[in-house]
Amino acid sequence: MIPKILSKLSAGFSAVERLLLKLLIAALTLSVLMNVLLRMVGITIAWADEVGVYAMVMSGFVGASLMLRARIDPAVLLLHEFLPPRACLVLRTIVSALSAAFGITLFYLCLRWFDPVEIVKAGFDIGTFQAATFNFIYTDITPVMGAPAYMFYLIIPFFAVAITVHALTNLCEDIGLVARPADPAGLAMDVAQ
Repeated sequence: MIPKILSKLSAGFSAVERLLLKLLIAALTLSVLMNVLLRMVGITIAWADEVGVYAMVMSGFVGASLMLRARIDPAVLLLHEFLPPRACLVLRTIVSALSAAFGITLFYLCLRWFDPVEIVKAGFDIGTFQAATFNFIYTDITPVMGAPAYMFYLIIPFFAVAITVHALTNLCEDIGLVARPADPAGLAMDVAQ
């Protein structure tokens, strides 16, 4: 029951991540191209560089999560060539378990960083929240656009939840609780379109 739910959750996250990745890469491409073309005529748009940087960083998180699910993340493949198939399965299982532990730890740290309980206790009053916690995440702004930086930081808890779900799904597949689909991250669908 739980492995099937995880598998469906993972497929849902993968679909959202593929769309998000397309949007982020489009934003990166458009902001850079727009700024390059406008600089040719002597106009510089400072915020376009900042949008490009944030889009690139956020796409790195989203892409890493998709790569984990597809199992195309960086690995020591030399070991796989020398180890018997059973040992490779054990190695993949250990990597899946460690990835899930990393995702859970990162999510816990994000909870401490964003501190939703304390912000609710403070009645969403940022000044009261800062005075009680010495946490200034909600007043941090981006240097050029002046946008709330925490909006961009939200990619980190999203990443933490996504890699936890993907890693747990990979782990369930490794130990045989659920069958592994041919294209678990749905990457072939994007190539075919």
